[in-house]
Amino acid sequence: MRTTALPVAVTLSLSLFGSQTVHADDFNQTALSETDFYSAIPEVVSATRMPQRLTDAPASISVIDRETIRASGALYVTDLLRLVPGFQSYSINRNKFGVTYHGVSDDFPRRLEVLIDGRSVYLPLLSTVDWNSLGIGIDDIERVEVVRGSNVPAYGSNAFLGAINIVTRSPYSEAGTSVQATGGSQDTRRLEARFSTPLGATQTRISAGHDQNEGSNLFGDSARSNYLNISSSLTPTIADTLLLEAGFTDGYAYRGDLDATGKPVVKRDHESNYQYLRWNHLLDLNDDLQFSLYHNRLELTLPEPSAEELIRYNIVPVPEPDFAAAVLVFNPDLRLDSEEGTTDIYDLEVQQTFGLPLLHSKLLWGLGYRYEQAESGTLLQDQGRVSEERTRLFGNLEVHPAERVTINLGAMLESSSTSSTEAKLSPRAAANYRLDGDSSIRLAYSDAYRMPSLLDKNTQHTYYLPGGAVYDYDVGTNHGVGPEHIETWELGYYRTIPAFNGYLDLRLFHEKVDDAIGTYWDTLPLDPSDSRIRRLENNTRWKNAGAEAQLKLRFSSAIWALLNYSYTNTTDFIRDQGPDPRKGGIERDTDPQTPLHTASLLLNFDLPQQWQFSLAHYYVDEVEREEGITLNTQRNTGETTEYNRTDLRLGKILRLGSGSSLEGALIMQNVLGNEYVDFYEFNTFDRRSYLQLTLKF
Repeated sequence: MRTTALPVAVTLSLSLFGSQTVHADDFNQTALSETDFYSAIPEVVSATRMPQRLTDAPASISVIDRETIRASGALYVTDLLRLVPGFQSYSINRNKFGVTYHGVSDDFPRRLEVLIDGRSVYLPLLSTVDWNSLGIGIDDIERVEVVRGSNVPAYGSNAFLGAINIVTRSPYSEAGTSVQATGGSQDTRRLEARFSTPLGATQTRISAGHDQNEGSNLFGDSARSNYLNISSSLTPTIADTLLLEAGFTDGYAYRGDLDATGKPVVKRDHESNYQYLRWNHLLDLNDDLQFSLYHNRLELTLPEPSAEELIRYNIVPVPEPDFAAAVLVFNPDLRLDSEEGTTDIYDLEVQQTFGLPLLHSKLLWGLGYRYEQAESGTLLQDQGRVSEERTRLFGNLEVHPAERVTINLGAMLESSSTSSTEAKLSPRAAANYRLDGDSSIRLAYSDAYRMPSLLDKNTQHTYYLPGGAVYDYDVGTNHGVGPEHIETWELGYYRTIPAFNGYLDLRLFHEKVDDAIGTYWDTLPLDPSDSRIRRLENNTRWKNAGAEAQLKLRFSSAIWALLNYSYTNTTDFIRDQGPDPRKGGIERDTDPQTPLHTASLLLNFDLPQQWQFSLAHYYVDEVEREEGITLNTQRNTGETTEYNRTDLRLGKILRLGSGSSLEGALIMQNVLGNEYVDFYEFNTFDRRSYLQLTLKF
């Protein structure tokens, strides 16, 4: 059953806005100046790569700060993104997570860029982000900047629908040591430690952690991870800053489709490491030069299946042990899941920012080169090591032609060594106008492309019978697949609310996506199994239109609230599934590809005697995903019903003297017990509780 939350949310926003207008006008007449207006607005870097006030940026940006992170009670980074309008965060199983913006996704969301301190963690081997191998704890994060809307002009193809920049805490942000232990549901056991100290001429921060849980009782989809990160900052001169980061992660997480109890759930090991160097040099007060270099490596390993497992899961056409054993001999890369392989990314970039005397302008431009390579027996079968080179030229010009006007003109020119098309230019233009001392509006347009990933182009799998004869040409390479395209218009409104030390952020948007990559069933008469082969093609298109709102109000120094709401209407979803008469043809799907309504509310109370209480509520409307199925649907469509979820956090800080403290916190998720199915039919989100202790000294 679909709800009608939009009128309620709009009425609430307008009533709060309207009641506040009188107070704001009175305040303006007595105290507010232009300096006051700008001082209340956060500064961000993720929209254009250069520091800007939110009211000068060409896109809508949500900032999740330390205060919000603590109050949310989030245990994983993906939990934080539930507090961003238009985002959907879900669990595919107990330890596999997905995040998407404006829906139209599956268990491998591939159209969002995720960065840590500007270093991309997007995996070309999987065309997504593996949240299990990030190697970062919640307390390592200073803030999360989320660009809502295509940000290809700043960060390239992976930011097709948006970008998430996780900014970690500076080594200078806190000195000393902290140790945190968390335990609770699913036999969760987590221990994390952080230490920051001067080390020679540097300020160094070291963080390490161990996290494990036993997953669900039904599937035993457990996980374990260990991580170690080092971040060092050095300022050899007043004009130079060097940042060096390195880290290592290993562990495992079980993988499987939880839409049936008879499907395999297998242990997938992971091991990753990264090295990141960034150098900033101030040329003068208005000019800055930045150089960055990083390397990411990830190894994913799956166990070889047994002959008995091939028979149990109906993977062999003849259920005989000898036949199954022979199949393994002629299919040495056969696995019960696809997340297997090794990938390396090398990225080199230089950018410069400088001021221009004309119209108080500021220009950023840069060049980047990326080399990606991957090897996978399951995903890139019989191809050995596959590689790709990408180059990019990007820039953004910020102009102030009048006191109240800011214009941003930006673009990214991106090319790929394996692309069947020429380099693609993704431009963006935005005009911001400050209406008065409290508010501003923004009109923006972007025309962006997503270059196919290494996996999009090269995925391949063939199934062989004993003796070496082909049984099934399952998946074929897609060297002819081209870029995806998105055209976006948006109208934004931002208003500070001085009397409540808050703000209102509204966004109206229209997105048109075409040439999106999807599954295509091509005829192949030579295929002995079913005379067809599965490929990826630019065969899908759709439109998104709607509105997003974010409202934050501080009622006192101890009480504040954050409200988020999104209305996203996905229409004209059309996919050409190919000429095969069984699953082919033109698909015009009218089921909701995106939740029509999503909302979240976070209330925080800082109580006397160092007590803290926060309450979060999340609502997600029904949605049909490209994968998955729930108990409450009669069709195998992946349609997930709407749900409500309420979380709480109760914390208490004890001061131990000499700057030391001990904080205990009780975190309860889905406290009302409204169990719901998340993505897969048997992946139930029930009530969960955790106890967390944090010692700082």
